[in-house]
Amino acid sequence: MTVPSSVKTGATVLVGGGVLILLVLVGIIAMPGLVGGNDAYIVTSGSMSPTIEAGDVIVTQDVSPDEIESGDIVTFHDGSNEQSGYITHRVVDVVEENGERYFELKGDANDNPDEGLVPAEYAQGELHWHIPYLGHLLLFARSTLGLFVLVIGPGLALVASGSWQLLREFGYVSDGGATNDGQPELEGTTNETPALEPAANETAGHAHTLDDGTDSEAER
Repeated sequence: MTVPSSVKTGATVLVGGGVLILLVLVGIIAMPGLVGGNDAYIVTSGSMSPTIEAGDVIVTQDVSPDEIESGDIVTFHDGSNEQSGYITHRVVDVVEENGERYFELKGDANDNPDEGLVPAEYAQGELHWHIPYLGHLLLFARSTLGLFVLVIGPGLALVASGSWQLLREFGYVSDGGATNDGQPELEGTTNETPALEPAANETAGHAHTLDDGTDSEAER
């Protein structure tokens, strides 16, 4: 069965658009400066829910520790967290001790503040904005299945579509089929002699009609 060219074009546009969107989003993570940020992180826990959910991507801006105030959402380097190395929580108190500045942090979803105070020099950046769900997509893209579905699969589809268009341009294939010499077959041009059946209720000597199918609509 011949696939209409409009369907092929639509599929190509859909796949190409999906790949383009993915590349743009990945570009934001790789180069957060494109959107006014300095760093980007994938959120892996729900401690800041509902403000920030697990699977979101946050983009931060550099901030001076002296400018951080209570209520700010800040990403800090967390020496006790060997897995991620960073924590993003809300500042609930600013403490000055012996000329040093410290912050008390708390996740919006947590009942109590975090244990201990965080030194000001651990501050990495203040929340600039975040992209919901993008982290799930990026984590999926890192898997073998995700790499095929989001990168290799669409790439092969684009190559196949481009190859098909080239074959059509050079006349090797057509919507109506192809012959060994690269010329498309024309429907209704076989060497068989069509059988004629007499029309009902007609007498001898009357002309007979043959439906040659010329009214059939060509597939596009």
